Amino acid sequence: MDVKIKILNEKISIKEVKQLADFWYGTMIKGAVDIESGRVAIGGDYHIEDSELLTSVGSKFEDIWGFNIRFEENSDGILEFDSMVNIKPNFGNRSRNINNEETIEKATEIILKFIDLKN
Repeated sequence: MDVKIKILNEKISIKEVKQLADFWYGTMIKGAVDIESGRVAIGGDYHIEDSELLTSVGSKFEDIWGFNIRFEENSDGILEFDSMVNIKPNFGNRSRNINNEETIEKATEIILKFIDLKN
């Protein structure tokens, strides 16, 4: 398997996500989602790596939100928005979590288009 940070172009299975997760953390994988362009990047040691990949193809930092998919508690994966990338005081988000419900819903909808989570 080609293991690198990637922008998803098509939906992938949770099995594929777990295989990618095994390379980095084993029990989780980091990712970033652009809520304006609808892009998702996964992989890497840090969310900023996913964010930088997305900005390299035209995404704006203010539109990118970091997420994790964890497998410890549930083998089908648990989606969470806990990332340093999410700290954006100039855009009204002062914590690692996303404080705006509309942003969470939009980000989740986009992620589920590309990752087969049982959310």
